[in-house]
Amino acid sequence: MATQKENHAPPESKIKSSFKSIFYNAANIAVQGFNIKGEVVYWNSYSEKLFGFTESEVKGKTLKGFFISESDGNEFKKYLSNAIRQNKPSPKREWTITTKKGEVLHVLCHIFPAILTALPEEESIAIAMNIDITDSKNAKEKTREMLRQMERFSEISADIVSIKDEEHLFDHVSQAVVDISDFGKVLISYFTDTAPYREIIGHKGIKKTDLERLKKAKMPREKHLKYFEKSIKIGSQSCYIPHSSKDILDKDAFAPGEKTYPKKEGRWNREDNLLVAMKNARGQIIGIISANDSKSGLIPTEETVRPLEIFANLISEIIQKHKLSKIISKSEEKYRELVNNLKIGIFRATPGGKFLEVNPSVVEMFGYTHAKEFLKIKTTYLYKNPDDRLKLMKELEEKDLARNKEFILKKKNGTSFWASLTSTAVRDSSGKIIYYDTVLEDISERKHLEEEVKRLSITDELTGVFNRRHFNQKLPLEIQDADDAGYDLGGLF
Repeated sequence: MATQKENHAPPESKIKSSFKSIFYNAANIAVQGFNIKGEVVYWNSYSEKLFGFTESEVKGKTLKGFFISESDGNEFKKYLSNAIRQNKPSPKREWTITTKKGEVLHVLCHIFPAILTALPEEESIAIAMNIDITDSKNAKEKTREMLRQMERFSEISADIVSIKDEEHLFDHVSQAVVDISDFGKVLISYFTDTAPYREIIGHKGIKKTDLERLKKAKMPREKHLKYFEKSIKIGSQSCYIPHSSKDILDKDAFAPGEKTYPKKEGRWNREDNLLVAMKNARGQIIGIISANDSKSGLIPTEETVRPLEIFANLISEIIQKHKLSKIISKSEEKYRELVNNLKIGIFRATPGGKFLEVNPSVVEMFGYTHAKEFLKIKTTYLYKNPDDRLKLMKELEEKDLARNKEFILKKKNGTSFWASLTSTAVRDSSGKIIYYDTVLEDISERKHLEEEVKRLSITDELTGVFNRRHFNQKLPLEIQDADDAGYDLGGLF
């Protein structure tokens, strides 16, 4: 009787009985059986765990709604049909599926035919075996994403060096933030001391009308610090402000997202906001990256804000570098203006005699009209006596400094003038002199006055004849010369 009952059991019971001993408790493998219509006839325990549906919920139904892609669902049905009609197994295939809870999973699936003698006329069914590869798939995706981010960071780092125009640079950076992060809408602001207390230095995905409004909104650093206090902290320098807390925000200072999202737990809302702090080397907040329009549609996590935080630090470096560059540039401009207005000549030249830099006074001093013309000549051309230059070079080689050296130099037209030079040798790390910095002063007038004073001191003012002072100065010299020559001058006295 027991045998008769077994023989008259419904086909589904016979399938379950046939598979139970083999597949039902298979660890980590989701096994399903499908008939020629693509309907579920078998569903093991791990299938329940993987998909979230019990056997009773899916039996007699197809898996049409399980696939993220409609084309994947059609391909799955094709493999089932081939397995049953042509007794042909499918190649191993990765599918992206969704569970009862809405989770997205990646599975590796293999479909093969099975002929069950327990069924009338030994009917064939298709067996699908699925292994959850979500973790490994995500790990590979993360690795690829990290490599992509590293490449983009490298590109931006190169751009920092190569792109001189600040507006172009921050436009490039804003695009990179969108490319790498989970957000399609980005606003980069830098705090200032004057109203409206922030300067928008970069943006992507912001409407022009919204941008004009945002630029006018007064948003000092203190307001942003309060947002960080009242919102949900994520990562090391980010905060998430959900739409349920939007009342803490200044409406004129933020623009809502453009995209709409399903109203589910854990999903992004177009009125949500993410703020990422940009900090200087002392840890002070100097600006903010505001992000919206989540690409994944999910609320941010430490993982999704990490690229933004890296960019925040990178942008902080750029801002401080450019700020320092402006200070240096202004200082250099003032210094250059001072140097150019001095009546003292200043030039830089190589040991080979090539001029590197000259101020206008040098050009004028040597009788040239344009610096471009003057820079073509060599320093050797400027000395009336070439040996003077060699003496100067020797002293600089030995001491690195030659102070107040007086030489006769010559102008473009060949006329001479007296000059005082103070020169410093500048060496490279190996100790080799790479150039000289020289300060040059025309002392012709002083020399002329010295000669005039000397002349007046030894000649009669009226007659111009040498006076007694000249005689007294010359006599000891003449006596010495005579003595050296062997003459006896005793008879003169």
